[in-house]
Amino acid sequence: MMGGTYNEPNTNLTSPETTIRNLVHGIGFQRDVLGAEPATAWQLDVFGHDPQFPGLAADAGLTSSSWARGPHHQWGPAQGGVDRMQFCSEFEWIAPSGRGLLTHYMPAHYSAGWSMDSSTSLADAEAATYALFDQLKKVALTRNVLLPVGTDYTPPNKWVTAIHRDWGARYTWPRFVCALPKEFFAAVRAELAKRGWVPLPQTRDMNPIYTGKDVSYIDTKQANRAAENAVLEAERFAVFAALLTGAEYPQAALAKAWVQLAYGAHHDAITGSESDQVYLDLLTGWRDAWELGRAARDNSLRLLSGAVAASHDRVVVWNPLTQRRTDIVTARVDPPLQAGVRVFDPDGAEVAALVEHDGRSVTWLACDVPSLGWRVYRLVPADEAPGWELVPGTDIANEHYRLAVDPERGGALSSLVQDGRQLIAAGRVANELALYEEYPSHPTQGEGPWHLLPTGPVVCSSACPAQVQAYRGPLGQRLVVRGRIGTLLRYTQTLTLWDGVDRVDCRTSIDEFTGEDRLLRLRWPCPVPGAMPISEVGDAVVGRGFALLHEGPESVDTAQHPWTLDNPAYGWFGLSSAVRVRAGDGVRAVSVAEVVSPTETVSGPMARDLMVALVRAGVTATCSGADKPRYGHLDVDSNLPDARIALGGPDRNTFTKAVLAEAAPAYTAELQRQLAKTGTARVWVPAANPLARAWLPGADLRAPCALPVLVIDGRDEKHLRAAVASLADDLADAEIVVHQRAAPQMEPFEDRTVALLNRGVPSFAVDSEGTLHTALMRSCTGWPSGVWIDQPRRTAPDGSNFQLQHWTHHFDYALVCGGGDWRRAGIPARSAQFSHPLLAVAPRRPQGELPAVGSLLHVEPADSVQLGALKAAGNRLAAGSARPVQPAAVALRLVQTTGADTPVTIGCELGKVGALRPADLLETPLAMARARKSSIDLHGYQVATVLARLDVAADMANVLAADDVALAPHAETAQPQYARYWLHNRGPAPLGGLPAVAHLHPRRVRGQPGDDVVLRLTAASDCTDSVLGGVVDVVCPLGWPATPARLPFTLGAGAHLQADIALSIPAGAPPGPYPVRAQLRVVDTAVPAAWRQVVEDVCVVTVGADSDLEELVYLVDGPADIELAAGDRARLAVTIGSRAHAELALDAHSISPWGTWEWIGPPALGAVLPARGMAKLAFDVTPPAWLEPGQWWALVRVGCAGQLVYSPAVKVSVT
Repeated sequence: MMGGTYNEPNTNLTSPETTIRNLVHGIGFQRDVLGAEPATAWQLDVFGHDPQFPGLAADAGLTSSSWARGPHHQWGPAQGGVDRMQFCSEFEWIAPSGRGLLTHYMPAHYSAGWSMDSSTSLADAEAATYALFDQLKKVALTRNVLLPVGTDYTPPNKWVTAIHRDWGARYTWPRFVCALPKEFFAAVRAELAKRGWVPLPQTRDMNPIYTGKDVSYIDTKQANRAAENAVLEAERFAVFAALLTGAEYPQAALAKAWVQLAYGAHHDAITGSESDQVYLDLLTGWRDAWELGRAARDNSLRLLSGAVAASHDRVVVWNPLTQRRTDIVTARVDPPLQAGVRVFDPDGAEVAALVEHDGRSVTWLACDVPSLGWRVYRLVPADEAPGWELVPGTDIANEHYRLAVDPERGGALSSLVQDGRQLIAAGRVANELALYEEYPSHPTQGEGPWHLLPTGPVVCSSACPAQVQAYRGPLGQRLVVRGRIGTLLRYTQTLTLWDGVDRVDCRTSIDEFTGEDRLLRLRWPCPVPGAMPISEVGDAVVGRGFALLHEGPESVDTAQHPWTLDNPAYGWFGLSSAVRVRAGDGVRAVSVAEVVSPTETVSGPMARDLMVALVRAGVTATCSGADKPRYGHLDVDSNLPDARIALGGPDRNTFTKAVLAEAAPAYTAELQRQLAKTGTARVWVPAANPLARAWLPGADLRAPCALPVLVIDGRDEKHLRAAVASLADDLADAEIVVHQRAAPQMEPFEDRTVALLNRGVPSFAVDSEGTLHTALMRSCTGWPSGVWIDQPRRTAPDGSNFQLQHWTHHFDYALVCGGGDWRRAGIPARSAQFSHPLLAVAPRRPQGELPAVGSLLHVEPADSVQLGALKAAGNRLAAGSARPVQPAAVALRLVQTTGADTPVTIGCELGKVGALRPADLLETPLAMARARKSSIDLHGYQVATVLARLDVAADMANVLAADDVALAPHAETAQPQYARYWLHNRGPAPLGGLPAVAHLHPRRVRGQPGDDVVLRLTAASDCTDSVLGGVVDVVCPLGWPATPARLPFTLGAGAHLQADIALSIPAGAPPGPYPVRAQLRVVDTAVPAAWRQVVEDVCVVTVGADSDLEELVYLVDGPADIELAAGDRARLAVTIGSRAHAELALDAHSISPWGTWEWIGPPALGAVLPARGMAKLAFDVTPPAWLEPGQWWALVRVGCAGQLVYSPAVKVSVT
C-alpha cells in the first residue's frame, strides 16, 4: 500500500488545493481506513508535476517520491543512454516553498522491468535484469538501484521472486532483492549517512510533458476550475453561515465534491487523453462537484445575506477573497423588478448601473468591498434602462487603456496603449485567432490527444475582414467583433473596458467549429524588451523558457521538432522577470538556471540554500557537477535554461575553466581582480550570442558560452561558501547586483509586466519575439478519440467524436499590465480577483442584524498572502470517522504569494480569531509549534496550514436562526444507492462515502422454476471509530420467499459479516430476469445523515432460457432535438423499459458540456422502473434570457442494477 494520494493526479492542471485534498483523501483511506503507512508519493505515469508538489507531499507526512516522467520528456533518457542525465537518479526534489522529498527518478521508465517479465526462461530473465542493472547503476546515487517490475495493466511479474531466490543463492553482489520502495529509500538514506553525503538539491521544473494534455477536451478543464472555485468559496462561507445562523456545516457534501475533483485530477482524466465514453462519464463527476459547491456556497450566502440585508429590495455583494477590492458585479433579477433599475449604495448615493435583458441583468461597479466581506446595495424599479448604446468607431478607452481594432484584419487589436506606451508589436495585431493543422497522432510517437501536433500550415483570423461594432454604456465601453476563419469556424470576440477597472476583459466565442485535427490558439504580440516568460503554478510563480512554435509564418512541423515548450499556467502567464541580474546600467532577466558546482558530491552542502533562494525568487534550477553533462539539449531535456551559475573559479570548477577559456580575457582578469581585492568574486560572463539567436527548434545550449554564466568564487573554501551565501541573501529582493569592470554586454531591458489571465484555459506559450499564445481548443481524431465500450457507440449530433468539440465554446480571459516586475504589478492578486468574481446575492430571510458593510475575516498583508482555504477543521469522512466537525474550530490555508518572508495577522470583525497553531496538511498540530494569538510568520511561497479558534461575539451568534436549513444535500438524488456504484460509471462513492455496504454474491445466477438458490450476503464497515447498527432487508420478486428476509446487524469499526440467503423460485415462474435486492440501512442517529442512506445490491436470477443481460433495461425512445429561444423552456426526455419481473431502482444523469449546466437539469434523477414496465425521465432545458445563442448537445445516461444505457446525443440549439 503506497502513494499517499487518492490516485496519480496531474497536479499542474488543477488547483493546489485539489492536490492537497487528493493527499488528504488518499492518506485518509490508506492510513486510517486500511491501516497502512504510505510513505512514497508514487507518481509514475503523471503527465506533469506542479513545482509545489514535493513540498505539499512532505507537509502531508510523505518522505519520498518516485516517478518516470519529468526532466527528460515523457519516455526518459534511456533510449539515448542514461549517462546523458545531469544528476543522479536519486535527489532531493525541492518545491518553491523550500520543502522537499528524497526522490527516485526512473531513468528507464516505470515499464523497465518488462524485458524481465517477457523473458521465456529464468536465465533469460536474469540476463535482462542484469543488463538493466548495468545501465541504471551509472546514474544511481548510491549502490542501491531501483528497478520497477510492472507496467500498465499487467499481472505481477512472473520472475521477480524466482530471481530473488536463484540469484541470491549464486551471487553475493550485486544482490537482486524483491523489495518495497520504502526499503529502497531506507537503504539509500543509510548509505548517504554512512558516507556523509547529501542528495543533490533540485528545483528543476519537471515540465513540460505531453503538451496536448493542456488543451485536449478543454471544456473539462474549464469545468474543473469552476468547480474548484465554487467548492473553495462554499467552504469559507459555510463556516460563517454555520456559526452565525446555526445551520449545519455541510461536511458530507463538501467531502464528496473534493473527492470528485480528486477523481477527475487523474492523469488520464483532466488531461483529456480519455476516450469519448470516459469523457462523458467524467463530465458527470465535475458537474457533481460544481453543483455541490454551488449549492453550499449559494445557500450559505443567501442565509448570510439575510443577516445583512434589511429588506427584499437589497442585494448583497460578497467578496470571496481576503483582499479589499473594487470590481464589476452583475445581479441576475428574474423575475425582473421592471425594465429599468436604479442602484443605490449603503450611504444612499445612486451608483451608475447597466441594465440588460429587460431588467433581468443589472451590473454596477462595487467599490471597496471588504476582505471576505460584503457591501449592501438597494435595487429600485425605474422607467429607464440604461444599457449599451451603439456608437461609431473601432476604438474604446478608459482611464487605464486605449485600444483599437482593425476590421480589415479580422477585428484584431491593432493598438493597445497604456500610460502612453504602445504594447502591441509594430505591424502585428493582438487577440488574433490562429488555426493550426495537426497530425491525428505523432508520426513516430503516436498518442494523438497527448501531444500538440502542428504540421506547419496556419490560417489566422486576421486574413479576412470582420464586422466590428462599438458600444458605450454607463459603466464603460465595448467592442464586439464577428468574423469567420473560412468554413472551419465562426467567432465572436468581445472586448470591454470598464471604468475604474485596470483590466482588459475579453471573451472569445467559437461557433460552427467543424475542424478535424485542428488546434486553435489565441495570440497577443506584446513584446517587453529583456523580459522572460513567467507563469503562475500551484501557490507560486516561476519563470519559464521561450516556446519554439514557428519557423517564419508557418508552425514548426512537430514530426521534425516535437519539443515546442508549451506549458500549463494556473491563473496567469506573461512577460516579466523572475530574477534580475544588474551589472552597471545593464539588466538581464533570468527564468531558468543551471547551477554548476565543482563536483556532484559537494553540490548539496554548497548549493542547497542558493537553490532554495533562487526558486523562491521564481527561478527553477538544475544542480549538477562540473563533470556531468550540461543541461540544455532538447533532445534529452524537457526544457532549457537561459543562464548558468558556476560555483568556484577555474582552479576548482572545470566548467568555469571552460567558460573563461572561451570568453574574452577581460573576464578572467575581472575574476582575479575581485578575488585579490575582497577574497570573493561575482562576475557576469556574457553568452557568445543573444539568446533569441540560440533559442531555436531543437536547441542545444550545452556549450560553455551558449548562455551567460554568473561565476561565483572565493580565494579559499571559506570565502567561496561566503560568496555563495551572499548570493543567496542577495536574492531576497529578486535582484542580483554585480559590480564589475568587464562589459556585461546585456541586451535592452524594460521593467514592465504584461500578463494574460485565464479561467481554466491553462495552455500557454511565449515566443522569443514576445508573443503570448494560449491554446483555446483542439479537435483530435487520434486514439482513443471515438472509442466506446458499452455499445451502441454514441457520437455528437453531427456524427463526430466528442473529442472534436463540435459545439459552442466560450473563453473568458483578461489582459493586465503594470510597471515593474510581476510582484510590483500585483499580478497574483489581480488574477485571483478575475478568477473569483464578486457575487451578488438576494437575501433569503432579510433581517438586517449586521451592518451594511463588513468583513468576516481579514488576512494581512493582503497583497502578498492569500487565503488558500478556510474550512471546519478535521477531515473526518476522509478518515472514515463518524465524529462531526465544529465550525468554530477552523483550518486556514495561508499562502505566501511573492516568495518573500512575511509576518501575517488574521482577524475577524464579528469576533476574534485565536489559538493559532501550525499544523500539517492533514490538520494534525505540529509537535514543536506553540499556539499564537492572531499572527504567524510565513517564509517565501510557504503553504501553511493553521488551526484556529473562531469565536463570534455573543450578540452575533445565531443572528438568523436557521438550524432547519440545509446548506447542501445530505443524500443523493437517486435512492436507494447502488452498492456497486462503479458499474454505473459514476466515479467515486456516493455522498457520505458508503461507510457500510452490503453485497450479494454472485451477481448473476441461473435457475429453473422450482429450484432453490443460495446467495451469500456480506456486509462491511469502513467506519474507523464507531459501531454501526442497522438492518439489511432482502427484497424479492412477488411470490419468492427468502430466508432470512431481514438481517439486523451491528458492525464494529472495520468489521464485516456474512450470511447465506436461501431463495425458492416458484414452480410457475415465467422465463426471464428476476432481481433480488439486498437493502442496507444504518439506523444510528449519531452518525452523519449521509451515512443513513439506503444502499442496495442487486442479484439478477435468470429463470429458464438464456436472457440477453443487456435487455434487463433498454431505451424505448427519446430524446429529440431541442431548439428554443433564450428565456423559453423545453424538456430533454427519454423512456426506459425493463424486462425484469420485479421493480428496479435506476439513476439517470443528464450529460451535457460545460456552459449548459446552469440551464439543463437537474443533473441526476432517480426513478422506480416497474416490473416489465417503463419509466419516463425528463430534464428541464431553461436557457436564461441573458444566454447568448449557441448550439450544444445533451444525452441521458441511465444506470440500473449494474447495467448502463446511454441515449443518443441530441442538438440543443438556443436562438
